[in-house]
Amino acid sequence: MVLLDMPCHRCGEVLLCAVRAPHSFLRADGTEVRGTRTVGLCAGCDKENPAARALIDYFAGCREMAGAPEAAILLGDWLREVLPAPIDDAQLAMLRTEGTVRT
Repeated sequence: MVLLDMPCHRCGEVLLCAVRAPHSFLRADGTEVRGTRTVGLCAGCDKENPAARALIDYFAGCREMAGAPEAAILLGDWLREVLPAPIDDAQLAMLRTEGTVRT
């Protein structure tokens, strides 16, 4: 889900876009825990990240507009950079047995 008109939590300026991405993991008892994470794209705060910069330039019209397919690719590249990797349930189970993680 793409959200509009949200302020950047770092500088307060309006974000170019914000994406709400779902995530989940399994607890030791087998219960699935679901949630969402909102990630914002700020023209000022994110300009040093190359994947974010490409998307910022696209939104600003600095790149030749090729349409929705290019925007989708750029958005995917940026999200792979900023969203956490999916939780590996096998690794989580191992950490539980070691007592490193509590659920």
